[in-house]
Amino acid sequence: MSLAQTIRRYNRIISVLRIRPMSYEEVQREIGKARDALEENLLTSHRTFQRDIKNIERVYDITIASDKSTNKYSIQDDIEGMHSRRLRENFEIVNAIRLSKGFAEILLFEERKSLGTEHMAGLIHAIQNKLVVNFDYYKYWDESVSSRSVKPIALKEAKNRWYLIAEDEEQVKNFALDRMKKLIITEHRFLAIDYNVHEEFRDSFGIINGTNEAAEEVLLSFTPREGQYVQSLPLHHSQELLLKNDREMRFRYYIRPTYDFRMEILSYGDQVKVLKPQKLKEEIKSQLQQALKRY
Repeated sequence: MSLAQTIRRYNRIISVLRIRPMSYEEVQREIGKARDALEENLLTSHRTFQRDIKNIERVYDITIASDKSTNKYSIQDDIEGMHSRRLRENFEIVNAIRLSKGFAEILLFEERKSLGTEHMAGLIHAIQNKLVVNFDYYKYWDESVSSRSVKPIALKEAKNRWYLIAEDEEQVKNFALDRMKKLIITEHRFLAIDYNVHEEFRDSFGIINGTNEAAEEVLLSFTPREGQYVQSLPLHHSQELLLKNDREMRFRYYIRPTYDFRMEILSYGDQVKVLKPQKLKEEIKSQLQQALKRY
């Protein structure tokens, strides 16, 4: 059995047990509903299933325990890291594309331009080996092109785009990968840069950072309908549910109210209201009034 088949089987076990506790037979039945279950050898003996459970804990940090009174398995401790989860999700997407080959009507993708992901492998190599990179960078607002020579620090995802965080002329800046052209990984090495990416972006939303806004408590009140979506897909890791009733769902955040966070709030239209801080409340109110004037 190939490594790809084994990983695919692990992913299916995790996915079905995240739905609800199941017996071995129920797990096999759920997995067997997939069209590729037989051809990919996703159905196994009870003995192999138990071995898979041990390997899942070792590889993904997900503990699956069995209740002897019900003979059902359930996920007990789920501390799977972000990198591991995203790899599993992408693996499932690639597998879904493979299965739908020749059936274009099954998977409907958003039409969008290249994300610049062809640069990622080279940039990761440059980051790991502290190599200066050169590229041409296209600006949207004035349609100009500038040649850059930067010291790469990290890659960050924001709003379905990938950005290179790098030191450019002694300032840390962000560069969208989809606006890079003629990328060159040079042989020029640089010394480690004292910049903690996780710390710097911990209280930020999206990619905007290094502004004058300080992190503060933000209270947002959503309509019950929209609040359900926000609860299932949090706006920020600091999101905390404070109130839920038939009139509103109220969340608290500790975040920098930067431009991109204000744009996110505005995208919810009349489904959200800023309760705190007062300054952010007035800014959103003013932008909504300006928007009305355009009509």
